[in-house]
Amino acid sequence: MRLASCFVLILAGFASAAEPPVRIAGETKYKPHALVRLKAEGVDARAALIWRIHPSKDVQRATTAKGILEFAAHPGLYEIELLVIATGDAGIVVEESRIAVEIEGCGPKIVDPGTKPPVGKATAEKAIGKLKFGNSGCTATVVGPRRPDGKWDILTASHCTGGTGSVGSFTLKDGRSFGVTVSNRNTTHDLSWLVTDAAVDDLPFATLAEKNPLANTDVWHMGFGVDRPGNREEGRVTGDETSDGQLPMELSVSSGDSGGGIFRVDTDELIAVVCCTTERGRKVLMFGGSAERAARLRPSFKTEADIWEPLAIPIRTANRTGGVAWEALAIPLIRVK
Repeated sequence: MRLASCFVLILAGFASAAEPPVRIAGETKYKPHALVRLKAEGVDARAALIWRIHPSKDVQRATTAKGILEFAAHPGLYEIELLVIATGDAGIVVEESRIAVEIEGCGPKIVDPGTKPPVGKATAEKAIGKLKFGNSGCTATVVGPRRPDGKWDILTASHCTGGTGSVGSFTLKDGRSFGVTVSNRNTTHDLSWLVTDAAVDDLPFATLAEKNPLANTDVWHMGFGVDRPGNREEGRVTGDETSDGQLPMELSVSSGDSGGGIFRVDTDELIAVVCCTTERGRKVLMFGGSAERAARLRPSFKTEADIWEPLAIPIRTANRTGGVAWEALAIPLIRVK
């Protein structure tokens, strides 16, 4: 293999006896010409593996044994996608994991002194915004890193959106507003992934936790609930993920908070999405779709080199907002047995 200027070789293998869920482990930033190794964890030895690289233009791949990915590419940001296909009791099961890898350039790196770090408490808080589908208002969170096509993934609750392909609007705290379309949705976990309709150069974003937190982990959220909109509410995780893919927590939420991200106090990683509560506006038992379930549901990015798929024509109203003010959607109440 040969490339002009800088290039890096990336290898990705899999662990033979790792624990689920499937994930790609390894460093995400490398110097020019450095050998990079990524490892897939939680992969059944009998499963079929499919590796994808986005963007694929000018990428030179080598033919290797199962579980190994090798390619050479110019400096830039690449998304590595791993699809694991296995046969289970319910039939064919497909699991997915993604990781973004940056290959640095050969020249000196110019750093803007005014640029803030991409992840931090202020960034997580600024990534939260108002979501509107029809006249119903919820909360949603921009989740990074940015997609290779320049668009952004936004995470919320499924009861806040329509089905796949439905459209809405998302407004950040700084006043910027974007059209969004539902990409992937799961009503059991109450999770819905949206994608911005257009590419956006720079947005504040939150980072999705790779694993669910343990019981008694301190958490916070700042949704647009009508009880105390924009107020930082703190609580804790009370147990393990339930059979429907949700984390139990002790936290105060109210109408309008639905779909908002819930974050770890110590790392600001997004660990769940507000689903439902046993009582509104008071710190009580509530539930939210877990980060591990959200990661498996997250949409993948496809390039022109991938299989062509027809794009559904969006059905829209003449005016996206309809000229109606944002109205908080009532958070569901549940009965705990």
